Amino acid sequence: MFFLIEATLLVFTLIADPAFDHSRAVDLTPKNHSARIYGGYESRPLMSFVLLGDIRREYHHTSISGIDLSRTLKRNAFNRPIDLSLRASFLRYNEQGFQADHNQANLFLMAHYKTHYNNFPVRFFIGEGLSLSGNVPYVEGRETRRLSERDSRLMNYLNVGFDFRLGDLTGNDALNNIRLGLADSHRSGAYKKVKWFNYTQGGSDFVTLFVEYDF
Repeated sequence: MFFLIEATLLVFTLIADPAFDHSRAVDLTPKNHSARIYGGYESRPLMSFVLLGDIRREYHHTSISGIDLSRTLKRNAFNRPIDLSLRASFLRYNEQGFQADHNQANLFLMAHYKTHYNNFPVRFFIGEGLSLSGNVPYVEGRETRRLSERDSRLMNYLNVGFDFRLGDLTGNDALNNIRLGLADSHRSGAYKKVKWFNYTQGGSDFVTLFVEYDF
């Protein structure tokens, strides 16, 4: 994942303000809500994304687009630079004609860890909750039926990735409430352990690029 951070920052640094000053005054007023708009494509398993930065596209080329809404529950939880939030999301599948397109809703708790990468402020995050899809996603269903001969519309949900403030990158304080980031949107059956998920194994992963606005 660190390679992805380097590559993302390099791309956006090309449009950054050359007079960028890390010591400048910034707006530190806490924002308790956010909205995230994102889109992405079916990719490799979650651990390939986290450990190897593998974002190669799965050959069926299915994709998603959606929106997340968030409410902050606790700042600096456990006396650590960790913010907790509750998130709800709605997304649409583009199944590329393999089956009918359909919708999905997710509800999950997310933890953001605030830190620095090469002296640049970033947030790493992980969220977990439940995901309910209108149909079993096409590629996901192929995988779970191969591994466990089952599928399920209701699955465990994970959202893992990183983001940074556009204001920190460009030197423009007016952009402090806008974040750019990369995330893996993951559904799985929790290794055939959960009745709610029809005792499935396997799942799906979508690499998503997003813009998030804090308000």
